[in-house]
Amino acid sequence: MHVTAMDVIDLSGQLTELVVSWTGEPPRRDLPVAFNQGNHLRAQQLGRGAWLAGTVELPGAANDPAKVATAVERFLGEHDALRARFTVGDHPRQDVFEPDQVSVRPRLVGRVWHSFVTSLINERCHAGRVPGLFFGLLGSTLVCAFDHAHADALTIDLVLRRMAELYADPDSAARPGEDFAERCCAEDGTGSILADLTAERRAELMGVWQDFFAATDGALPAFPIPLGEGRDPQHTTVIHILDADAAETALSSRPFATILAELAAAVADAGGPDRLATLIPIHTRGGSRSGWHNTAGWMVSNAPVVVEAGNPDSADAWLRHAAGLSTLPLEQVLAECAPQFVSEDIFMVSYLDYRKLGPALPGAQHISAVTSTDTAQLWFSRGHHGLELRVRYPARPAADAVIGTVIDGLVRRLRPGGTVVDMRVRAS
Repeated sequence: MHVTAMDVIDLSGQLTELVVSWTGEPPRRDLPVAFNQGNHLRAQQLGRGAWLAGTVELPGAANDPAKVATAVERFLGEHDALRARFTVGDHPRQDVFEPDQVSVRPRLVGRVWHSFVTSLINERCHAGRVPGLFFGLLGSTLVCAFDHAHADALTIDLVLRRMAELYADPDSAARPGEDFAERCCAEDGTGSILADLTAERRAELMGVWQDFFAATDGALPAFPIPLGEGRDPQHTTVIHILDADAAETALSSRPFATILAELAAAVADAGGPDRLATLIPIHTRGGSRSGWHNTAGWMVSNAPVVVEAGNPDSADAWLRHAAGLSTLPLEQVLAECAPQFVSEDIFMVSYLDYRKLGPALPGAQHISAVTSTDTAQLWFSRGHHGLELRVRYPARPAADAVIGTVIDGLVRRLRPGGTVVDMRVRAS
């Protein structure tokens, strides 16, 4: 899986849209949404929508789009989160269509350029009147896109694997999963279905956050080196840092702790502090045997990390709390700790090892929309090809200089003697 963004790839070619249609009204109405969904849907009122997409190669699909449409229809029937219609406003809610209310048919569009595909996904993947989805074939490349309210990063991987499976074997059995809307109803900001926390355990987990905010003067930190003022359209940089063998050597048995420590050192070398405070996304799907791993939806929380430059032990001390913190609702953290927001977006660092999710898929990409931002966010992805990094930050000279220096320093630390390999593709 290559983790990228719409401004650094090229999606052009002969397009067949797999048009998704909905009939009737959803029988499940006025249901609560998850915390992240609610924040996303409220942000849409300010014009800050976002979507996630993925691609996978389906050999011969260009000659049989009806077969792919059938696979899409079946897949949508398996996941209620992808059949949800959202209310966008101050108090977001969701309605859920039934599987027999969705149909998919191929529609030949013709030769298109990247800008057309971008506009089409922007139009389709917007929460509101109907579920915000897009499916299309560019030759034999299947493109699947979703308003962010429907999906997270693990959902994109799940979608691509299941679509490849259904295309190869239309009769393949669905993997048993859980109902996402029922989870939203069960939790609704009051707790986690993953654990029934005792008062003592809850206090212990809340104490991790309190220690973090004590270290950050009560703030959710922005990127620690100034990137300029205000919010601007984003710039995306995607680089290949290490091949598979080099990643094994450099990252050893604690890859994320090593990455965080070397990133903290690169930030310090660029003029930042000696300790790097940031948030990391953590999934809330539970252990490896949990049925939530086969469920589409937005199941992500955050955990805090304070890393000393070059010291992976300091990162490990925080990372060991991550699994437990996935059971503590962020609503409760924000209400109890009342942190200061020093930037509109959150400075975060993500690490995902796609090798643990299954065999490599041909042409697999995770693609994010291009929006705007006022801070930096970094996604490290590990695959069968090695370690890559995607960075999103404000598109302005001050930020270009800072992020460029930090990335160069990080690459030198992880790959002595190495140079940055830019993976940008000029879009049409």
